[in-house]
Amino acid sequence: MGQHAYMKTTKVVNRTNRTASNAWFFSKTLLIAAASVLTTWHVSAQTLQWATSYNGIPASAVEEVEGIAIDNSGNVFATGLSGTKTAGSVIRTMKLDAKGSVLWTVTHSQPSLCGGMWGRTPIALDADGNLLVVGAQFTSGMGNWTPLLIKLSPSGTVLGTLLFDLGPFASLDAVAVDASGIYILGHNNPNNGNPHIVNTLKLASDGAILWSDSFTPATFWGTLGGIVVKGTTVYTAAGGKLTARDLQGGLLWEKEMILPNGGSPLAADATGNLYLATQNGIGKLDPAGNSLGAIAVSGMIAALDLDASGNIYLAGSTPASSKSGSDILTQKYNPSGALIWGVTYGKNGQYSDNGIAIAARAGYVYVGGSKYNKDLDMCTLKYTAGN
Repeated sequence: MGQHAYMKTTKVVNRTNRTASNAWFFSKTLLIAAASVLTTWHVSAQTLQWATSYNGIPASAVEEVEGIAIDNSGNVFATGLSGTKTAGSVIRTMKLDAKGSVLWTVTHSQPSLCGGMWGRTPIALDADGNLLVVGAQFTSGMGNWTPLLIKLSPSGTVLGTLLFDLGPFASLDAVAVDASGIYILGHNNPNNGNPHIVNTLKLASDGAILWSDSFTPATFWGTLGGIVVKGTTVYTAAGGKLTARDLQGGLLWEKEMILPNGGSPLAADATGNLYLATQNGIGKLDPAGNSLGAIAVSGMIAALDLDASGNIYLAGSTPASSKSGSDILTQKYNPSGALIWGVTYGKNGQYSDNGIAIAARAGYVYVGGSKYNKDLDMCTLKYTAGN
């Protein structure tokens, strides 16, 4: 599929309810001791339905699935870092059917990085089934990058792209949608002495900016960030803060927290309780930010999601050692925090297989990451959720 010729750059200002006229064209790891190619802690807890790997660059390159979205028919949309012989590293988005067959792939026309390198939800489906993918596009001299939003149809047609001016070394990292618009979390990297800034934006469905907000953390902890919208509140976890805003951008509350790499993936259950990665496991908070306890796990969580019953799913990687590499790790916990099952997938030997993204939907669990096949390829897994 080709890249649509229409592209605009948007100057973002930190101002609430600013309506922009520049709409786009419409038309790592959870460390728990485990090894082997496929190991389950609880027998018959789940079943691997399929595993699909994709290689865009012939050799000596890292490729990985960094975000996953599922439609109502069970089709899987995966996006992440890939590339081509001529363009080098680019954002690649693909569609797989319910059996794991690749139906199409689309690469961004310019050298680029997927937002999942920093956030954990760089892809979302809007109400019409179109895909929204966030990341950053390299400047012409390759010495800087610019925040990027790509819109694709369910058939892989590029409907438009939008570039933002957030200052030097800025990226869009995570995206979420509701009926009123598109919510995006981004950041400026503190490269070459530039400040680390956390950015939150809301766009209309046509790409117009409705509001934007930002803050500069007092301490640079890292650039990982997550975003989730629940009811009338949008939550972000980045820059060492968990922040709640109303849908008009008004600050409701913020809470300073020590989070892995400064931020965390986010999920919310049916009652609005929040789940996020902490230094010691999974933290649970009520909608006002009050702690409801924690689930102890060992290490850092790459991604998390909840199903309709409140079960918690984690993706990450097993620890690497001098004698073995890492495997893609997936786990399920019940709402009380008890481990239901855990499974690893990877190649035997000293190879680095990493889990990065996860989505739980309609009795299945989908995991994205990288799989070693002479080099690291984009990898997508589908499991039954089990019991």
